[in-house]
Amino acid sequence: MQRRRKNKLDTVGTGLLAGLALPVLIFFIVYLVTEDEVSFADYISGMWQMHALIKLGSLCVFANVAVFWFFLKKKYEKAARGVLGATILYAFLVLISRAV
Repeated sequence: MQRRRKNKLDTVGTGLLAGLALPVLIFFIVYLVTEDEVSFADYISGMWQMHALIKLGSLCVFANVAVFWFFLKKKYEKAARGVLGATILYAFLVLISRAV
């Protein structure tokens, strides 16, 4: 029986960090690409007033699918579990924000 070598990246924490950070990074990239003359705080405020902040944030979370599949292809099941946990956390935040 051959033992599988443990990889340092295959942790729930790694997946959770990747799953939480990637949507925020993509959101920031969208801001940089679309708005030149508006501060980030004003951009967030304007998106909130237009009721588009949660919608855009939800779209940014779709990038987690790619990270999830990457971890599964590499056989990093624990890291994929962390990405799934981060995605579920974002889903709860969206549900809570819609209730407010």
